[in-house]
Amino acid sequence: MLHPLAERIRTGILAFPATPFSDDGALDVAALERHVAFIARHRPVALVPTGGAGELFSLDVDEHDQVVRATVAAAEGLPVIAGVGGGIGTVQRQARNAEAAGASALLVLPPYLVNADADGLAAFVLAVAKVTVLPLIVYSRDNGVFKVGGIRKLADACPAVIGLKDGTGDLDLMIEMTRRTADRLVLINGAPTAEMLAAQTFAIGITAYSSAVFSFAPAIAQAFYDAVATNDQPRRDELLDRFYIPYSAIRRRRAGNAVSIIKAGLKVTGQYAGPVRPPLLDLADADCVDLAKLIEQGEALVRGKR
Repeated sequence: MLHPLAERIRTGILAFPATPFSDDGALDVAALERHVAFIARHRPVALVPTGGAGELFSLDVDEHDQVVRATVAAAEGLPVIAGVGGGIGTVQRQARNAEAAGASALLVLPPYLVNADADGLAAFVLAVAKVTVLPLIVYSRDNGVFKVGGIRKLADACPAVIGLKDGTGDLDLMIEMTRRTADRLVLINGAPTAEMLAAQTFAIGITAYSSAVFSFAPAIAQAFYDAVATNDQPRRDELLDRFYIPYSAIRRRRAGNAVSIIKAGLKVTGQYAGPVRPPLLDLADADCVDLAKLIEQGEALVRGKR
């Protein structure tokens, strides 16, 4: 049986706000509140601050706390699933703070740097569960990929674990996950530019995904989701061909662009959120020009123009 929050987020878009910084690199809480309020008005199923898109890796514990608190304050009643990650001591402090700030759940990113086997990954998640009553969604990717047996064993041992966000894009693994865990866990497509696999994941029963595009162009993101959900193949393919495929190509031009492209999208749509923090680099000027043209084209498609 699914947790009530898992039921709420099993269908729809999860939005991942950026973390705005001033030009000198300081956290800009006022800009964050405006950014979250803008996203919330377009009603994703949940907000996920301090994830990869929110540059979790560059935030100290106090900044993390400020971001979660500001997001909760501006969320307009939407669930706030706070990303936590790093070394276990840092993750536990983030988890405690997020609970105190009013977060609805935690997204547990892979442990810092090291590779671990299934039991080690489970121990990492259990260490988070010890310090908070919040439900947990594990993020399976990179050095923290959960296999089906491991996540099922963890979920059986820890009722706090209510979901898994898949960042691998491995459809074989995702199919097996749906067959073995969908009665207990909400499964979320969290592949880079998740829209590229949306039709495939919908076909196997995974109807929620994360969307970076929703942070700066929610009309485009929602139109694409609706096309996939209603099996409007011509509309879906049009948005894929004329927006998402070229968008994904820009994202792949340089390492780190998966995050930088979000802040560039905010900049070109008049919602400046400052620079990214090192080691990331801001999107190249030429790529910003291409992105601006692409967003204009995507919004024209949504308005029914060609």
